Amino acid sequence: MNHKQLAQSIMELVGGNDNINTLIHCSTRLRLTLKNPDMAKTQEIKSLDGVIGAVNSGGQYQVIIGNDVAYVYNELAKRMDTRQSNEIQEKQKADYSPKGLFNTFASVIAGIFQPIIPAIAASGMLKALLLLATVTGLMSKESQTYTVLSVMSDAAFYFLPILLAFSSANKFKTNPFVAVLFGGIMLHPNMIGLLGGEDPVSFIGIPVASVQYATSVVPIILTVWFMSYIEKIADKISPGPVKIFLKPLIVILIVAPVALIVLGPLGMYLGTGMSNVIYWIQDKIGWLTVVIMAVLMPLIVMFGMHKVFYPIIFAALASPGYETLVLVAMLASNMAQGAGALAVSFKTKDTKFKQVALSAGISGVFGITEPALYGVHLRLKKTLIACMIGAGVAGLFAGIVNLKAYAAVGPGIASMPMFISEDHMNIIYAIITMLISAIVAFVAVYVIGFQDVVPTAVSMAGSPTNKARGESEIQPSTGIKSKKIVFAPLEGKVLPLREVKDEAFSQEAMGQGMAIQPSVGKVFAPFDGTVETVFRTKHSIGLRSVEGVELLIHVGLDTVKLKGQHFDVKVNEGEQISHGQLLIEFDLEAIQAAGYDTTTPVIVTNSSDYLEVLGNESAATTGPGKPLITVL
Repeated sequence: MNHKQLAQSIMELVGGNDNINTLIHCSTRLRLTLKNPDMAKTQEIKSLDGVIGAVNSGGQYQVIIGNDVAYVYNELAKRMDTRQSNEIQEKQKADYSPKGLFNTFASVIAGIFQPIIPAIAASGMLKALLLLATVTGLMSKESQTYTVLSVMSDAAFYFLPILLAFSSANKFKTNPFVAVLFGGIMLHPNMIGLLGGEDPVSFIGIPVASVQYATSVVPIILTVWFMSYIEKIADKISPGPVKIFLKPLIVILIVAPVALIVLGPLGMYLGTGMSNVIYWIQDKIGWLTVVIMAVLMPLIVMFGMHKVFYPIIFAALASPGYETLVLVAMLASNMAQGAGALAVSFKTKDTKFKQVALSAGISGVFGITEPALYGVHLRLKKTLIACMIGAGVAGLFAGIVNLKAYAAVGPGIASMPMFISEDHMNIIYAIITMLISAIVAFVAVYVIGFQDVVPTAVSMAGSPTNKARGESEIQPSTGIKSKKIVFAPLEGKVLPLREVKDEAFSQEAMGQGMAIQPSVGKVFAPFDGTVETVFRTKHSIGLRSVEGVELLIHVGLDTVKLKGQHFDVKVNEGEQISHGQLLIEFDLEAIQAAGYDTTTPVIVTNSSDYLEVLGNESAATTGPGKPLITVL
């Protein structure tokens, strides 16, 4: 996977830098807030090499990458215009429909909790390993080493309001350091002692509820949300010369009392209420709750809505100290999807899909299910039903034995210590749940079966093959039965691809081919075929010959930044073309005057389907009608 090229393609297909408001990532997917989600070309994004899936859900446009998401995120972040401030970003029209309100809520929750997950996950695993060390006699609870490690494992939970204050401030676009101050006020030893004492507490004669904020979730989120509005007012009324201290002073004097008197207690009641609702449901229908959640988990993850459950998970881990529904259901679902994908890898006869399923299966049993879900089960459909059966059966057992999770980590083989507790049977129940899920799902895939895939080629430019659109499949050549000629689409100087001043092309990450330094601003069809992709910025076009050769013609380097200026595309996606037909006209001199290199790579993006892709490097110049590339 070429991370640079993939990031560039994603940016183009979501509508460019100007359409991106925010960008974050979780363990498997990019999460973008788009100004206009309708501009995103979802089907083309799904077809990119390296993309598992894409969905617009929860107020975010989510691109599922898999284990390489951090690398793609870094490349995408480099391409974003950091000069564009939050204040000058276009405001999206508010959607007050039930769906719009839920999407807004889901987006806020995901944006707040996702950044702090590494700290919480590491702390939870450390607590589990520490307990394992004491249970096995490797460490004594009376030792100073145990005390130090115990503090290390508890810190993220105890100071959870401070972590949430910082991430909430980033989400609500307010000063994160002032926000952290409110977390510090709630957790100050004197405040804890005052609120925990027997005597009633008041502030300027107004009663202050006795609330302990350590490990709390909702109070600080409400506080920072309130602060984001007060800060704007304070900014307007503070004169310039004294703004540096007067603005935060006004914020503190208004927000802190309101937080302690109103928002803090309200948040505690809301957080407790969410947990109580879950416990009430479990009390009413018992183990069936886990079964339902385990069966539906793939659909919840598919739309990226599993992040909505973070407040419930965190509240449960804070009190009573364990979680018995969401994380347990995830264990059953993750193992089922991973094992189901492994079953597909054993059963499929397609070599390439066998490798995809094997990799996705391994990721799945280690807790990362998106590759299995998007790359295998949604593609085959019947195997998703098999996985739901396995998850449901495992959820039934886990619900009956009341399996408990003690850390907010993606459940999988490597994270099984999250189920370690003083009750030695809990980890045994977790292992049994894992085995039931894996075995039942694996067997169910074999019993139910699936329609095996037929190999199709997908180009980096995002163009699905004719087979993907339901047309007759064009089988790639597996021998030198006939050679295929790609004629030059432009007139100009011939260059080997390795001399192009862009690593994405020179290192042949997208495929083999040639390059042309054009002398005339016209692109002609190099063969008879179909227009597969026309990029919105008009600088690039994807073609497919009647013989199955997939070709990308990329006019200039970094010319995507011109946003279509100086380009005039003469054809449309899906249009049949004839050799020699005019495809694009571009103003060569204007592009060069703007400082862009007009070198045009001509890439066979499905090069791996052929034995050889030979460029005509002996020619100094070329033009329409002259052979440029021979495909064997």
